[in-house]
Amino acid sequence: MTRALWLVALAAALALAGCGGVPAMVLGGLGSAGSLYTAVDRIAEAASPFIATACAEYEKGRAAADAAVAAGAVSVADAGKVTAIESFGDAACAQPPAGDPLSTAIWLGQLAGQITTLTVPAR
Repeated sequence: MTRALWLVALAAALALAGCGGVPAMVLGGLGSAGSLYTAVDRIAEAASPFIATACAEYEKGRAAADAAVAAGAVSVADAGKVTAIESFGDAACAQPPAGDPLSTAIWLGQLAGQITTLTVPAR
């Protein structure tokens, strides 16, 4: 009788641990994930001025590049490259991609640098 009682107690303990432990772990994990996503959203909101600043700087570079292209100071091949690069920058500033806002800001700076390099005469 003692052995049967031990088996029942062991089975009950395993069942309770299995059924009780999983929901607690899942719910605890979801709670942690939820707080992580909340923290990421708050960081993204705080970093959005970086994107606004990067877009403003990109627009300055874009305006200068467009003026150089309009003046004929840029080869036709380079003018096509400028147009292609500007399409990416314009799209990113119109609706910034999901993800790390700081990376987006850095990428916009790289695009501005590329169009400036294409439109400034070599020395």
